[in-house]
Amino acid sequence: MNKRKYKTNPKELLAMGRAIAKQGGHDAKFQHRVETVNLVLSGHSAAELSKNMGCHANTIIRWVKIADEQGFDALLDRRGGGRPSRISAEQKKEIDFALQEDPSKYGYNVWDGPSLSDFILRTYGIQYAVRSCQHLARQLGFSHVRPQMFPSKGYEDTEKRNDFKKN
Repeated sequence: MNKRKYKTNPKELLAMGRAIAKQGGHDAKFQHRVETVNLVLSGHSAAELSKNMGCHANTIIRWVKIADEQGFDALLDRRGGGRPSRISAEQKKEIDFALQEDPSKYGYNVWDGPSLSDFILRTYGIQYAVRSCQHLARQLGFSHVRPQMFPSKGYEDTEKRNDFKKN
């Protein structure tokens, strides 16, 4: 069985790991990784831990290597979730500007998911799902509000308003 040659003294590394685990207040993934590394440093094998910890032995070995070479902070999950956007930051600014303008200028009645999807396809040649367009509009600070044809209160022609509500 191969024994790892540590760059940092394993006892010092274990002391740092225990201090981090005792401190708490971190996200659950980071806490799980630190505690798993601490168990390896305490003498448990990665293969033995993998059976009980729900992750592969190679993953545990990689965590120990990262903690040894880069420190425990390198075990933090720093990447953003999900796939990178197909729309650039500049294109998002242009879309934001277009959403602030009258939709009829672009040939639409209202700005909603389907119209935004069509706008992105025609303008940039990028196929974007309706749900992704709704999410994009939300990211840009817009909310999904159903447009009203008449004001809800205080409209002078109440007869016309009531007819509208009935039909």
